[in-house]
Amino acid sequence: MINIERNSTNEVAVTLTEYGTATYYLFELKSDTTEGVQYCVAQDTSTFPNRFNQFEITEVGSGTPTPTAGEVKLGNDGQWRYYIYANSSSSNLDPTGLNLLEQGIVKVIGTPAPSEVYTGGNQTYTVYGE
Repeated sequence: MINIERNSTNEVAVTLTEYGTATYYLFELKSDTTEGVQYCVAQDTSTFPNRFNQFEITEVGSGTPTPTAGEVKLGNDGQWRYYIYANSSSSNLDPTGLNLLEQGIVKVIGTPAPSEVYTGGNQTYTVYGE
């Protein structure tokens, strides 16, 4: 399981080398709640890539992400699914035709982005039967 904290840069360690290697890796993150999908591209920063692969994924909170720089905006807390693909391009955000290397669960924690709350409506209450 991968933990991602909002508004921060997260160190993500996985073992991908046993399934294949690439210059770039495409991360697909899919919310179990909303089924919304976010993509980002990251490079392996591990000093021991034969043992594990390490990536920096930045969750931007309420900001605007740059997916080709390893940034994502995950709209809701809770459980997400991740899919990591071998990618030959630093700008490709489409997993079509790419080799899937690993998949699993992501837990998003932290203060969620503010949501709109409806405050209008009738504030007069009617009581029956008294």
